[in-house]
Amino acid sequence: MTDIYGYAAAAPLYRAAGWMQVIPLPEGRKTPPPSGFTGRSRKPVTDEQVRFWSQSDPTANTGIVIPEGVLVLDIDAEQGHQVKADGAKGISELSQELGMLPATWSSTAHGIDSPTRHLFYKVPEGLAWKGGAIEGVDILQPGHRYSVVWPSIHPSGEMYCWYTPSGSTTSQIPHISDLATLPWKWVDYLRKPEHTTPRPTSNTLISPETGTYDARMCKAINTFLHKTLSNPASKGSRHDTTLQAVWALVNFAQEGHRGALDAISQLKPRFIQEVAPDRQGKEREAAREWASILSGAMEKVNGVQAHADPCGQSKIERMTPGEFNELTQNTIANQMRESYPQAVQNTETMPVQAGSTPVAPVQNGSTESHEANKTASPSWQFEDLAQLASGIELPPTPTVFQREDGQGLFYRGAVNDLHGEPGCGKSMIAQIATTQELKADRDVIYIDYEDSARNVVKRLLLLGVSGEQIIGHLHYVRPSAKPSSPTSLGGWRETLDYADTATLAIIDGVTSCLAYAGLDSNSGDDIAAWYNTMPRLISACGPAVVLIDHVVKSKDNRGRYAGGSMQKLALIDGISYSVDMTKPVGKGVRGTIVIKSGKDRISEIEEHCAVSWSSNGSHLREAARIEINSTDPKLMRVTIARPNMMPSEDRQTKRDDFRPTGLMERISRMLEDSLEEPNQSELFKALKEDGSGARTAVMSKAVSLLLQEGFVSNRSGRNNRSIFKSVRPYRQIDDPKSDAYVDRMSREEASELDDENHLEI
Repeated sequence: MTDIYGYAAAAPLYRAAGWMQVIPLPEGRKTPPPSGFTGRSRKPVTDEQVRFWSQSDPTANTGIVIPEGVLVLDIDAEQGHQVKADGAKGISELSQELGMLPATWSSTAHGIDSPTRHLFYKVPEGLAWKGGAIEGVDILQPGHRYSVVWPSIHPSGEMYCWYTPSGSTTSQIPHISDLATLPWKWVDYLRKPEHTTPRPTSNTLISPETGTYDARMCKAINTFLHKTLSNPASKGSRHDTTLQAVWALVNFAQEGHRGALDAISQLKPRFIQEVAPDRQGKEREAAREWASILSGAMEKVNGVQAHADPCGQSKIERMTPGEFNELTQNTIANQMRESYPQAVQNTETMPVQAGSTPVAPVQNGSTESHEANKTASPSWQFEDLAQLASGIELPPTPTVFQREDGQGLFYRGAVNDLHGEPGCGKSMIAQIATTQELKADRDVIYIDYEDSARNVVKRLLLLGVSGEQIIGHLHYVRPSAKPSSPTSLGGWRETLDYADTATLAIIDGVTSCLAYAGLDSNSGDDIAAWYNTMPRLISACGPAVVLIDHVVKSKDNRGRYAGGSMQKLALIDGISYSVDMTKPVGKGVRGTIVIKSGKDRISEIEEHCAVSWSSNGSHLREAARIEINSTDPKLMRVTIARPNMMPSEDRQTKRDDFRPTGLMERISRMLEDSLEEPNQSELFKALKEDGSGARTAVMSKAVSLLLQEGFVSNRSGRNNRSIFKSVRPYRQIDDPKSDAYVDRMSREEASELDDENHLEI
């Protein structure tokens, strides 16, 4: 079995050992898994499906979805100078209370001496489990996550291995029946309680930090902080939960609630402690992430703070956080109805179910639809279909953001979507589309929750837009409050007036927009309410609305729809694109961004996309390749090309996408510190002696990429052997294709933050 490599060879062996839900993962990576085969509603993996995956990508990594009757403890640990939550130490301390864990089979890519590993146990079927045992120890369970196993390659280049209960490496795969049984005390401790604890009343609020009611904070802040600290990943991840909590607390502070900034101070150390183990840069990266969250929230402060605490004036002190959200939604609806009755009346005619369209349809994106909305009919009325049936009124056609062949990629009069990983080029695409419209002397609305006017205008100038065109046709706003707030209503009316003549409206930062409005990005009801009170109000006036959003956090459908509730995909009535930067974009380089269609509601663009689906099962079809040439410091040249129309991807190209960034940084550091120029054999030997378990082919791949990209140079040495030396340092944090990548502008802004200054309003 030592020669076995890749999913095609390993999958039959795992199924023979009882692991039936064995799935492929990208070579050298942990994510994404194939769509629909993980999670609680996962589809079963059949022999036919295994054969298909094996033929499609035989060298893929291998993962096993946890079956009923099995539970896996995912233990993190302190490693050298890297600060992590010491899960191994925590498990040891917990064992003093619950008894020692029995020795069992385990899996890791970090070597025989590392405590960081997955421990596999047999447990009773049908129980519900907690998400984690203690800090630094997560629980992998049926319907939640999967385990990457031998013979997979870790992103660092190391190979995963199985270890027997005695701790020795083995070439065998454990059968489920071979696993040790988890003791009952551990089962009782790790399972979810059958009954939830009653909600505390307003008179018995407890602060998790002090154990008592915190007198610095009003009752609303105490309630909100308690809820956030007791479930730090309630919004799908710790990052999203903290983001929404900080924005909500800043909003509370604006409303005059006492102690909101004290609550933010309590969130900071908890956030850094909880996310640092999962970040490449550990505590320093977590601190930068916190600084970015806080900076974004504090920038929204409008400087007009209420003088009296609402808790001392109303019944708000008796409201739960859920009631706060409900109140927020009702307030939005009521104030919009009072301030802009025509627009809200039009919204009420729009069903929120998938496939819905406004009652007053847009005629090929014309602005005449806005006049029709002013006389909108009641919210429940059967429509006259005569004109539609005769073909007189047609759905919107895609006329905005045109490829070089003239094919438009965004629908006017509809809500469109761009989603992808941070740093993948979503905002760049929005600004390229903005450039096209401005150069044609058409109006654009840019609602920005993520960046600044300075950066957006600078990029537009680089793209060739004139100052006169920007001044005359770009309507840019960085909202400092939700549209329904008293300080925003005038600006919101102005936005809808601009929408009458605009052809494009960008909303950059859906997650931030929802968070600042106090809405939950994982709640279908909250998302539907937001769509009907913001994006669809604008699109009903005629422009193509383009939302910029992040990818789904669960990874089950990563690529097809944006992060949070799947309701986001259902509510798109234009087209939804997944964005991927296939070649880095930046100063002095030629980069490429690819957009792929995940859902085309109107089906006018789909027929002009690539002829086949993506090979990863995500049901995406390439719609355009955006080539960006930034070699001229004064002008950015852009070509929006047709998609790659090849019927299938070349397998070798897929293999070449494998990028062992952890190993690349390790090699770079070795060469930087080396007093002599080593040849390849000496370099690989040094890596092995340093504890690397990477295969020779993976090490060769890492060296080749460093050479190609100019981080390392080589020349002929003794016996005509190539010897290597460092040209410039390679760091994963600077590599847009690395999972550890952090945008440089975000780092520079974060480094300028002063904690004390940013905790003052």
